[in-house]
Amino acid sequence: MLDIDLFENIQNNEVLELLKCIGIKTKTYKKDSYILKTGNKIDFLGVVLEGNAEIIKKDSLYGNILIETIKINDIFGHNIVCLGQNKSPVDIIAKTNCEVLFLPFEKIVNPCEKLCSYHIQLIKNVMKMISKRNSLLNDKLDIIARKTTRDKILAFLDGYKNEERKFYVPYTREEMARFLCVDRSAMSRELCKMRDEGILKFNKNYFELL
Repeated sequence: MLDIDLFENIQNNEVLELLKCIGIKTKTYKKDSYILKTGNKIDFLGVVLEGNAEIIKKDSLYGNILIETIKINDIFGHNIVCLGQNKSPVDIIAKTNCEVLFLPFEKIVNPCEKLCSYHIQLIKNVMKMISKRNSLLNDKLDIIARKTTRDKILAFLDGYKNEERKFYVPYTREEMARFLCVDRSAMSRELCKMRDEGILKFNKNYFELL
């Protein structure tokens, strides 16, 4: 638990002091169980210690929209509590067995009278993690703003490509379609068209951009 970005540049003994001062707690969740439900009270920041989960937004038109997948070291809840909201507008569901660290938001942003240097460092680390998550969400907005399904797919895959242009995408076809906010069948047809046109190759979750 200590070897995560949240505790970067904080000594182990200082982390233990934070645990006592702030009241940090951990909880485990089985696969497919709810970490947070729409409408639940939220007054904390969460950090995934083990496993991964999905943030889902219910929509009357598109059904369940996959907002993002959160993995080890990812923070969540920040966009809600930082706005002063106390009810969750999304579901967070464990995609695998998960362990999650919870930090009471008010105790993070309102240090005790000692104003310890490691508490200040904790606040800096939280801000850095929030900036990282917001940057990823901006990347998603850039992808789904594309006009066509093909453009969305190519922009999405571009985020995973490496120098060899061969890469693994950690989404099933259903998850990928939900992430892109497109129809799964239409997306699959477009993938096949691009394969036939020599734009890309794929085998299950492995892709190559040509």
